[in-house]
Amino acid sequence: MEQIDKNRFHLQKMAVNYDKMCQITVPGYDFLQNAAIDILKFENIEEIVLLDLGAGSGILIEKVLKEFPDSSCYYLDSSDEFMSVAKERLQKYEDRVNYIKSDFCKNWESKMTKKPTVITSMSAIHHLQTENKKKLYQKCYDMLEEGGWFFNIDEMKTVTEDAYLKNLYYWIYHAQKQKYTISDDLSPSYEAWMEKFSGWKKRNLDNVHIPKQEGDDIHEPFLAQLDCLKEIGFTETDIFSKHMLWCLIGGKKSF
Repeated sequence: MEQIDKNRFHLQKMAVNYDKMCQITVPGYDFLQNAAIDILKFENIEEIVLLDLGAGSGILIEKVLKEFPDSSCYYLDSSDEFMSVAKERLQKYEDRVNYIKSDFCKNWESKMTKKPTVITSMSAIHHLQTENKKKLYQKCYDMLEEGGWFFNIDEMKTVTEDAYLKNLYYWIYHAQKQKYTISDDLSPSYEAWMEKFSGWKKRNLDNVHIPKQEGDDIHEPFLAQLDCLKEIGFTETDIFSKHMLWCLIGGKKSF
């Protein structure tokens, strides 16, 4: 049975509505991004060259550019629609952002002229099957400058299946209750976002036992993904923060 809506990331309205709603309807969205930025401040990296994988509407890139005035960024995404929204958001930083249109499995690294000192991703890598996740993690390790950091903020399974299912239901609860907190001008975007979110519910709860394919929401345990990062060679690997389904994992490429 085919679950995936292959065009869901290539609709202009979807990109615009996601940009307006993700910080409201995704649990811990800003909290987890800000936690990653706090780690970077603590690490005191001399030059931040950020690569953001599946960068969407550019929210995380904007935060990094604001927080680190000397930083530069590579934006990578396969969606023209999301890239269009991101270019509008990041317009005043245009001299510090390079845009790359590519999916994760292509040769995107050939379009970069500098090695990144930080690689991030949010809500993107979970669409890959296990082997392609591992290949991407390896590519990130190979691309990073020594001393650089990799962070993945994503939907992940937790330690037990019952807790994982509760985390899925929590996201529905969280999204539904936002209806009573948003301003009237955001109501159309909220309703459009919830309509798309019903597809997420169908894929992940109603059809929870149906095998997943590339592009679906392929949730894997954060512990397994941490093991993978360690096997590749990352050090200081950890789950730095967690909010229900959403986890911030990562590690460092040591000198």
